[in-house]
Amino acid sequence: MGRPRRPTHLKLLAGEREDRINRGEPIPDDQGINRGVNPPRGMSTASRKIWDRLAPDLIEKRVLTAWDVDMFRVFCDAVAVFHECRELMGSDFLVEGSVGNRVRSPYWQIMKDCADTMIRIGGRFGLTPADRAGLDVSDHDGPRYGAERILDR
Repeated sequence: MGRPRRPTHLKLLAGEREDRINRGEPIPDDQGINRGVNPPRGMSTASRKIWDRLAPDLIEKRVLTAWDVDMFRVFCDAVAVFHECRELMGSDFLVEGSVGNRVRSPYWQIMKDCADTMIRIGGRFGLTPADRAGLDVSDHDGPRYGAERILDR
């Protein structure tokens, strides 16, 4: 798996060659910051708590848009399941196996899978320090992309 793609606005700022820039990139409608960015139906109580804690700030910074609702729900579900498994596992990282030997708790594998999901999806929303460093959430007046945005200041 190669490097993740850089957003168009970062390519422009880095001086990327024109043939590598997608000028027709779709951009979510941001008329009214909160329009269409609502938690999906059927979320568990634990997932909804994660949504309520993180989503408002992401919406305000326009990182979470109406297009991202389902993916962010997957992130919230992974965080909720991670915490539930952590609580169920307690301090018993090893449990008795089928032949009497000690094996890793099944909750440990579920937590690991959830952590992988959290890292992968959370990074897309800038939820780790390294991923945040690659996001630009400054409020620009005028065109969102293009040299006009940079030269028009």
